[in-house]
Amino acid sequence: MAAHPDRLRILGLCAHADLTVCELAEILSVCRERVARHVRLLARADFLCCNEQPPWRSYHLNAGSNDGGLVQLLVDLLPHRDGYHKQDLQRLEAVRDTRPKGTACLIVK
Repeated sequence: MAAHPDRLRILGLCAHADLTVCELAEILSVCRERVARHVRLLARADFLCCNEQPPWRSYHLNAGSNDGGLVQLLVDLLPHRDGYHKQDLQRLEAVRDTRPKGTACLIVK
């Protein structure tokens, strides 16, 4: 389930912040539809939690799931010195700095 590189990157980012599909797509430089598909799969597997505040949805790591700590272990095992992870966290900070309060992108179902 989480073996896809983009899904691992999404888990790593959602361990640091509550993010919308649009924000994840911007950070990962991946099309929104692809990110939405990955997020749906991760949410169905109970790796991500959804915060619904219509018309927006944001996602964060589900550290309290019944997976025996698997999702947290996956995040802990991410290569934190790897170029992708470093770049993702830098982009996350840039997105946070430019994010107007109460705005995000529309829900992608």
